[in-house]
Amino acid sequence: MIKSIISILTMSICISLPVYTSASAPAYLELHTGDFNSAQKKASESGKLLMVDFYADWCQPCKWMDKTTFTNSGVIDMLNSNFIMYKANIDTKDGFLTKEKYGIQFLPTILIFNTKGELVERLESTMAAEKLLPILEFHNHPNNKLKITHQFNSSPVAADLVQETNVSEEYDLKLLYEEYRQSEKTKSTYRLQVGVYEEYQRAFDKVNVLREEFLEPIVVLNDYRDGKTLYKVMMGEFKTQNEAESFRVILQSSFNIQSIVN
Repeated sequence: MIKSIISILTMSICISLPVYTSASAPAYLELHTGDFNSAQKKASESGKLLMVDFYADWCQPCKWMDKTTFTNSGVIDMLNSNFIMYKANIDTKDGFLTKEKYGIQFLPTILIFNTKGELVERLESTMAAEKLLPILEFHNHPNNKLKITHQFNSSPVAADLVQETNVSEEYDLKLLYEEYRQSEKTKSTYRLQVGVYEEYQRAFDKVNVLREEFLEPIVVLNDYRDGKTLYKVMMGEFKTQNEAESFRVILQSSFNIQSIVN
């Protein structure tokens, strides 16, 4: 009798255990099944960020990330909730063309775009979940996730990205200003660049400080110069250059913050 009771209890535990495990297991990573352009369009219209993970079937570090980083429950939840995830196989036509468009030289490489199609992050290394997750959280900000309902325009190639100014005394302010001044007439939105950093953490710290003081939108845009990734801290969204210039004067005179209109 006792053995029968034990047997029944054991069977009950065995039957109920899979149900509990299934309910608590992390969800699978949702991947975009179309091409790169449709991924951009979907991200902009849904108000989500776009992550592009460049890989190849022969890339062992890529396989390691698939088995570890992209099975982490925190990473999965963050990506599924706030990102459109597109994996670009460089050995396919679309993956190869996208690789060429953004000058991908290493695998794995991850690019993150905001809903406007602006490149805000470029990661060229194998990343564990505990390293990737804070970066995803950093970019998961409302200023990067404005829903776009009109027809989406593809992001410019890396060579066409506007080169920005230096406020951290690492680059020549006047020289970089001349690089984009000629394109100002075609812009529909103006921002103030308040910092350029080679280290992600410094840009992160700058954004946090500014968000404590100002209500204006603050984003970090990613640029790639001479083999280096630069993190550009941008403030505000102004319809005219005069509006942006007026705010630049206020930042300088009232808060002693240097910036230039972009």
